[in-house]
Amino acid sequence: MLRVSLAIYIGLGIGLFALGVLYLTLTQFMPYHADALRTEWSELPANYQGFIIGLLRALGAGATVSGLAIAWMAVVAWRNEVQPYRELLPIISIGYSGLLCWATWTVATRTPGEPPLLLNAAALGGAMIATVLLAVATSNTR
Repeated sequence: MLRVSLAIYIGLGIGLFALGVLYLTLTQFMPYHADALRTEWSELPANYQGFIIGLLRALGAGATVSGLAIAWMAVVAWRNEVQPYRELLPIISIGYSGLLCWATWTVATRTPGEPPLLLNAAALGGAMIATVLLAVATSNTR
């Protein structure tokens, strides 16, 4: 059960890291952002483009660092000892995935855009499953 939990955390970490790198390297917004704003990138004034790219890179920075931290802690826990990361893995993975899901839900419910809400909800669900498995697997070692 412990290895399954850590494998889920590793997958989540890699996924968040990849999402972060994608958003850090964007030069314009994604198609669902255009749908949400009902405008194309080229129609935005330069100052709006700069502001939106800054927001997207902020999201990318958080996802990159969170994903790297989750994957690194899970790999170290797999190879050594879970104890130092027993609380941090759930806090970071559920915390970041939950807030990302909330942000995506906000866009989905307040705009005509169709952001990847189900994907983010699946990431949050995976983080919750991994946390339950981690708690069960380590409950007798506390």
